Amino acid sequence: MAKRIAILIVGILTLPTLLAQEANPYPNELNGLKFYARYLAPLRPLQSDTKQIEQVLGSDQGLDLKDWRIRAYFSCSEDFLTCSHGPRNDPLGMIEITPKHRFSMRHVAFPSTFSVSYGSVSEINVACQIYSDAFGLEYWVVSKKRATYKRGDLLMISYGSRQDTQ
Repeated sequence: MAKRIAILIVGILTLPTLLAQEANPYPNELNGLKFYARYLAPLRPLQSDTKQIEQVLGSDQGLDLKDWRIRAYFSCSEDFLTCSHGPRNDPLGMIEITPKHRFSMRHVAFPSTFSVSYGSVSEINVACQIYSDAFGLEYWVVSKKRATYKRGDLLMISYGSRQDTQ
């Protein structure tokens, strides 16, 4: 009986902590590429400001890890009248994570929670398949071989806002 009471007390004491923790806003992160909880929490696109970004990443310019670069990009208001075009006043628009070395995604089977579209990055002339979910998570995968990329290489991961909030 005493053991049950002790378990109940521990449960009651830890319940507020468990309820206070927010769920990961990116539940479809792929295994081996789960960055949100470890490096990005509690940042949220269109909600977080420069101060929060600096607290989490150490700088509004982002964070360099051993194998990855994490960059924060800022967003203007929809009317563009309150846009400072920089980190001073604008909210977080998205977080981009890029590999520092080739990272193949050729054998990754994306779950059905992802839709596929096509896009390109004109500055580096790279065409990609973009795997997106409804939570604002995108994986940009190179679709045609280039001098510095092979087909199936991960170009970047983008953590943006939910599709229903845009």
